Amino acid sequence: MRNVLAIFIFGMAGCVTTPTKEFAESKVLERIANKDETPQWADGTKAMGEESADVVFFSQMTMGANSRSEACIKAAELDGRSAMLRYIKENISSSGQVNETDAASDPGYEALTAFLSQSKLSGVRPSDRYWEKVEQSDENGDRVLKLRCVVKLAIKKTELQRQLREATMAQGGNPQIRESLLNAQKSFFDGLSEQQGAQAH
Repeated sequence: MRNVLAIFIFGMAGCVTTPTKEFAESKVLERIANKDETPQWADGTKAMGEESADVVFFSQMTMGANSRSEACIKAAELDGRSAMLRYIKENISSSGQVNETDAASDPGYEALTAFLSQSKLSGVRPSDRYWEKVEQSDENGDRVLKLRCVVKLAIKKTELQRQLREATMAQGGNPQIRESLLNAQKSFFDGLSEQQGAQAH
């Protein structure tokens, strides 16, 4: 009888399961300037676009809820400046118009990639800032508080076009590669314009 009871107790202990945590939806607890909702430009769905005469880039940063909003926004701005150039470089390189193997040693291609890699772009300014405190589930399902910051960086489209063109033309090189680079830049800007047109409808 004692053995049966021990088996029963052991069996019951083996059936104990820990409750599974649910990954609940994120919930915004507080927003900059007591805003009622997250502005569309800061929702994290878009990296780069065009607004009137400007090209804009959206940079997002997440920190612990106890971080200062000013520090979070500043970090998003600094990261955004280099991320914007990486984004442009990747789009121009992957456009299909530039063969990186052929262009790798070309002075024009080297000058353009160095310009973008070394963050030499001037005229970029923050045009809008936003932060919100969010309650969300971490990888274990525990609820944690985070500070999410988004900065909109802007540069005049004509100024960005000029600087990219000048960087491409500065060192000469193979005329065909240079033309391919300029065509890739044109396609990049045309794509931004098309996105803006699609949103307007």
